[in-house]
Amino acid sequence: MTKTAEKRQKNESKTRKPQFKFSWPSNLGLALLSGAVLGLSAPGITMPVISGAGTFSFWFLAWFALAPLLLLTKSSKNVGQAFFRGTMFGTAYNMVYQNWYLGLQPLDWLGFNNWQGWLLATLAWMVVCVHQGLIIGIFSAAAYFIPTTGQFFTEGTKKRIKLPAFFILPLLWVLIVNKLGNAHMALGVPFAMLEYTQYKQISLLQIASVVGGIGLSYLMVMCNAVFATIIATFSKLKGANSLLAPSQTVALYQGFVMAVILTGILAYGFYQSSTTKFTADIPVSVVQQNINIDMQKTTRRYQTEDLFRIHKDLMATAPRGLSIWTESSLPTYLSREKGLQQNLKELATAKGTDIVVGAMDLDATGRPYNSAYGITSSGTIAENIYHKRYLVPVGEYAPAFLNLLPDWARRMTNTPAGGGFNSGTKPEVFDFASVRVGPLICFEIISPEETASTVREGAEVLVNISDLAWFHDSLLGEQMIATSVMRAVENRRYVVFAANTGPSAVIDPLGRVKDRCGAGKAQILTGKVGKVSYLSPFTSWYRL
Repeated sequence: MTKTAEKRQKNESKTRKPQFKFSWPSNLGLALLSGAVLGLSAPGITMPVISGAGTFSFWFLAWFALAPLLLLTKSSKNVGQAFFRGTMFGTAYNMVYQNWYLGLQPLDWLGFNNWQGWLLATLAWMVVCVHQGLIIGIFSAAAYFIPTTGQFFTEGTKKRIKLPAFFILPLLWVLIVNKLGNAHMALGVPFAMLEYTQYKQISLLQIASVVGGIGLSYLMVMCNAVFATIIATFSKLKGANSLLAPSQTVALYQGFVMAVILTGILAYGFYQSSTTKFTADIPVSVVQQNINIDMQKTTRRYQTEDLFRIHKDLMATAPRGLSIWTESSLPTYLSREKGLQQNLKELATAKGTDIVVGAMDLDATGRPYNSAYGITSSGTIAENIYHKRYLVPVGEYAPAFLNLLPDWARRMTNTPAGGGFNSGTKPEVFDFASVRVGPLICFEIISPEETASTVREGAEVLVNISDLAWFHDSLLGEQMIATSVMRAVENRRYVVFAANTGPSAVIDPLGRVKDRCGAGKAQILTGKVGKVSYLSPFTSWYRL
């Protein structure tokens, strides 16, 4: 090599700017891998501590592991590529987060053998994960389409205005992922929301009483946007100009501002959790009867008299106060079972306890509902019966598209009513002598809208009754507790989470799990709750 050529090569190496060159296959792999890494932040996913003392969770990943998606989105060649990358990222994220769908098998109670059960459980898992992945794909497409800047303020000409990524990307996320994409009418079942990953961070959670879990999600995506801006600015990432800050100093300044915001939120939360006191003076018991799915639905199915006896025996050690029986604890039309009603009245009177019972109801036209009944300690049955409003697509009702599928697929809606349920239209509150109880049924605890409306109806304590036997031994129970924690903080209410096969828990208005029991065992969980009557700021404003 000549001296002239060597000199030219040295000059080029000095002036060459570092760039990340993405190819389609590597981007696909990065989207899948980074989505799966973010999924590890899900509640219930842990690894043993090396010393053997407890387990270690990955909740912190949610604060920066979304940044690769933002970088992939903004470095896409076109909106179609952004949508594809987002869909792959979101599908991988949900496959890790919602792996409990695989717990649907075995499905022998529906007449399917072992391999068929695995096939159907895997199919359900994939359909849900792809559905949720498509929602994140729509977010990526929108994020690509809307011009952004790595600066704090809007910039550009009248013809093309660039909006601050720091603010606009979190807004797009909560609108598309939290709200529109997971709306009930869009068949959304919003389990894998980012905010639930933080359910054990008590100081951080307290801001949810003001801005809700959706506000916490906004902050988390904002933090990820800051990381993406810092990475793009320092690496000069090719194609991601809409995330670039004017300088590395400005990018770091954004990180400083984000740190100040989070410090303020943590300080607020620490003050709230250390100074706010709630009185818990009402004994509560959860009757976790551990009746699994095959006992409910096969030829070994218990009769209602057997189920009542099992619950009565478990209540032998229950304190006076409030007793919670789980979803479908008596899978019959209780309003038409006079003998069973009488047994419940006598039990409530003898024990001196108010009882919430999961059963079914029929309206005047014969339409079935998944319901909750209230039996008072004075021996009366509350006139208002709660009908579940947030039904699970396919699991509790058949969406219109299901009619296009074969018989075996439609059989998946085999509820205790023998088919799909109808949806209730309004919240209810059981006005017991000791406390006003707002019932929610199973997946409704993932709905901040349904929960807040129940509190505005006058609920002083929230009760969620669930049937988790469908999913056998999976992470679902822990993730349901995580959502219950968020609803407790948002609404500043005690929440009693009662699951037939466990786990069950009593959660205070600060989101602390005060009492809990494990899964897979028939037992009584006892604890205490208290009346809370005021409305939190979140409960007051969140009416969307």
